[in-house]
Amino acid sequence: MGHHLDTLDDMAHRKEREAAEEKRKKKKERKAGKKGGKGAPETGDDDDEDDDMDLYDDDDNDETGEEEDAEPSLPDPSEVKQKMMVAVNKFEESLKSIRGAEPSPEIFDDLMVNAYGSTTPLKAVGQVVIVSPTLAQITCFDPMVAKDVSKAIQLALELNPRVEEGGNVRVPLPRMSKEIREQTARQLKKKSESCRQRIRQIRRKAMDKVKKGKDGKIAGISKDDAFANAKDIDSVTESVMEAIKDIVDKKLESIMVV
Repeated sequence: MGHHLDTLDDMAHRKEREAAEEKRKKKKERKAGKKGGKGAPETGDDDDEDDDMDLYDDDDNDETGEEEDAEPSLPDPSEVKQKMMVAVNKFEESLKSIRGAEPSPEIFDDLMVNAYGSTTPLKAVGQVVIVSPTLAQITCFDPMVAKDVSKAIQLALELNPRVEEGGNVRVPLPRMSKEIREQTARQLKKKSESCRQRIRQIRRKAMDKVKKGKDGKIAGISKDDAFANAKDIDSVTESVMEAIKDIVDKKLESIMVV
């Protein structure tokens, strides 16, 4: 009976692994198309979801390197939680660029400016100050890049900045309508689901190791040890999922407040 359940579990995970592999393949093709100057066709929400998952690509590469040539052992719950929290922290950091009902300088954090012949983060060429709920001002350290900053804002954020004397860029910020707030909330939920998917991937890899313990394939590990370890991994996963929920609830509140 236990072997039968493990087989069913393997079949369920196999589908998830195949879907993840297919996504990685499509993403590589899309990137190759961009490098070749041939933009990939628009695919709507699927592309947005892939972009969200791109946040965690480096984590996958790190884990692959860690597992090579390693002796089989049960996963350490504290290490599993640490990996999960890396993903959670990246997710939380990515939310800074999502505007709440009240604007903050963080909405410009991801903005890149073509200046001095290369792509440069906005914060390296200017300082953002929120003057009022409907106006931001960027003071450029070098007035010569003010037009570049203005162009970057216009293209990336679809706002209408204006350059003033002395290298200042003033950016009118529209009030968020109910429709925009609801659209932003949907964007937030999509990002959060990508993070949860990453947590599930980490749990699944940990549980693959636990299964080896249950099957007697890890020296010195009994079935009871493996089952206890599985409970610890699930406990860690639940606490991390709760942390994600708290982050989402807090951000959602800031978006929907009138």
